[in-house]
Amino acid sequence: MITRREFLEGSLATLMLLSLNRLSFSMDTEEVFPQGVASADPTHTGAILWTRINPKVHERMKKDLILQISEDMDFKRLVFSGRLPWDRISSKDDHTVRIDLEGKLQPGRTYYYRFVYADVPSMIGRLKTLPEEAQDISIAFATCQNYADGYFTAYRHMAQEDLQLVVHLGDFIYEKIYGPPRVAGRLLELPSGSNIVQNLEDYRYLYRTYLSDPDIRLARAMHTFVHTWDDHEFLNDYYYNYQREYWIGDYPIREREKLLQLRLDSIKAWLEYIPARVKTNFQNRDPLLWITIYRDFKIGSLAHLIMTDGRSYRDKQPCRGKYGAPGCAEQYRTTMLGQDQLRWFLKKLKEDKFVWKVWGNDVQFSQSLVDGKFGSLDAWDGYAGERQKILDFLKREGMKNLLISTGDRHATFIAEIPDSYQEPKEVLGAEFMTPAISSVNSKEMGWWKRNWPNYTSIEEVERAEMLQNPWIKHLNMKNWGYSVLNLNRDRARVIVYTVNKYRKDAPKEVDAEFVYTYGRLEKYG
Repeated sequence: MITRREFLEGSLATLMLLSLNRLSFSMDTEEVFPQGVASADPTHTGAILWTRINPKVHERMKKDLILQISEDMDFKRLVFSGRLPWDRISSKDDHTVRIDLEGKLQPGRTYYYRFVYADVPSMIGRLKTLPEEAQDISIAFATCQNYADGYFTAYRHMAQEDLQLVVHLGDFIYEKIYGPPRVAGRLLELPSGSNIVQNLEDYRYLYRTYLSDPDIRLARAMHTFVHTWDDHEFLNDYYYNYQREYWIGDYPIREREKLLQLRLDSIKAWLEYIPARVKTNFQNRDPLLWITIYRDFKIGSLAHLIMTDGRSYRDKQPCRGKYGAPGCAEQYRTTMLGQDQLRWFLKKLKEDKFVWKVWGNDVQFSQSLVDGKFGSLDAWDGYAGERQKILDFLKREGMKNLLISTGDRHATFIAEIPDSYQEPKEVLGAEFMTPAISSVNSKEMGWWKRNWPNYTSIEEVERAEMLQNPWIKHLNMKNWGYSVLNLNRDRARVIVYTVNKYRKDAPKEVDAEFVYTYGRLEKYG
């Protein structure tokens, strides 16, 4: 039986979806606003709004850009209207526009917004400011969306969820074309002609192409996002060389100046296409101070969302092997967060009294050791000493309310967080990993055959990993989709949805559903 509340929420979602579809597929609208609209980094009194104007249209028309924000979808109750002069829109930022509305809106409200250019309206967007207090909220999580690997169908389902916000855990784009597309209509051709990024224009091309997808545009219009990055926004598996002061990743060129310039190019493109309220200082001689993206968001006293950067400050992956490798003493001497960010993170964990601490963390936190080999030393298993510092801090502070949201692995993974992986005695929190939107999963990649050749199927590997790592309560390395975390003052409930990336009309199906209450993780129902 459908309740009145569900009927009203469903009706609103349906009306928004119909409205967005009607506008987003208007030829004039798509011609002017080819990448749609977005809102991000909400505060109690604002958010950042984003769009991009087609440069060919702008060169021809040279019109000012109008922004309207309303309390209703018909824009009869306007609360803000502004105009951006046409000469502020230029190729310098690839014709993208970001507007920070901090201080212009009211806490805990839903607003509708649109841009108008040359009398052509954009698709309607919806944003939510953070409430001063909350009793029940839902947050969706997304990660790993290789455009050529599959359709973004999961985003269409996410767009219809009733959410406070969406957290993207990184790998928004992929810097390399790994081969022919796995589905029709997803061919990528970098402007440089290479199969891996060479410059700023290559990065821009990737963001423009990914955001041409109608499903991700729909989700970005419907919900307010918070982003961090992982590695593919720059280079695969990159790390920072503290001795020579530059980043190194899987790239054919190791020249310091070339890689520093490529890093600047990747950051600029990210800032152009990912609206985020971050600190920048590109004039600083220290590359580590060029940009700071770790930041936090407070949702009343119910939840404190802490977003970290697990890439920019990390040491090289240890033990001379990143995947399917045995451990070594070096694991306990490496840093992933860097000293300054770790200090900031622990301070934020201790700050105030929140019912839940939600950590937006790009890579797997839990230990995964199968037959003496770690699945990935690019994840926290490669930085075990720093991980234990965090666990010791949680135990010392008596905290059992940490929820760690992760991505990167292209799998569903739900686990308890023990006080120690060597001698676990109590549960301090829970980790839930959201599967990839479209990137190849472990079954498609077949990596398990190389790392554990004595197993005959990926299902055997899943069972072995859970058996040998008893804190893992659910593991699925064969799916794609997204997850939704619902929080109230008594429990945290996570639902992971599977959505087939090979079908544009694929339904969503529940892969896993768990509930965490302080020190206890169990299946729901």
